[in-house]
Amino acid sequence: MKLKPIILITILLVPSVLYLMLTTGRHNIQSLQYFGPKAVDEKQVNGKTVIDSIYHAVEPFQLLNSDSQLFDSKIQLKDKIYIANFFFTNCPTICKQSQALLKTVQNRFENFEDIDILSITVDPDNDTPQKLKEFSTLVGAKKGQWFFLTGNKDYIYNLALKSYLVNVSEDAKADGGILHSDLMLLVDRKGRIRGMFEGSSAKDVKRLIDETKVLVAEYNLAKRSNKNKIK
Repeated sequence: MKLKPIILITILLVPSVLYLMLTTGRHNIQSLQYFGPKAVDEKQVNGKTVIDSIYHAVEPFQLLNSDSQLFDSKIQLKDKIYIANFFFTNCPTICKQSQALLKTVQNRFENFEDIDILSITVDPDNDTPQKLKEFSTLVGAKKGQWFFLTGNKDYIYNLALKSYLVNVSEDAKADGGILHSDLMLLVDRKGRIRGMFEGSSAKDVKRLIDETKVLVAEYNLAKRSNKNKIK
């Protein structure tokens, strides 16, 4: 019985590791792209100018989870890879399909303790913690891995636009009165956005799953490389 998680992890990661080895060579690591603005940092190291790229990262945030408890990203998401999306429970169009597809993502990574999923409501006035809890049960969310979050509306909209780079706005002409992106965002362990995927597209969500595996493999290969350097 104990072998099942190991077998599952092997099945998920072997294709990604092989892909990385074949496309980049033995000692190189294929890296997913970074989304958002990039800054350049110049510093002197041993008399030489070293240039580092500083990529956009999601700012630390605090919201409430479906148990009415504080969700502090600095604590909850430390050293985690995660997938985030914005939705609301009364959404009459893309949200139901997106959440159903997000369930397939959860199914693929349910045995990975360092991969989480966040669904942040864009209708916090109606989506109370209790309502989110009922919705999480409805979609089959795994407690402790897939989190449903709410909070102040202005705070959430600002978080969506400035940190996650997606649009959210109230619009009387939109279905449900809220216009929002259906994108699912792949975020690495340093809070950097490494992928954007159409949440209502089964094909794009499959690509999300594949690229999440690539990101996991990227970290695993980097960890092995560092161990070899120490030796």
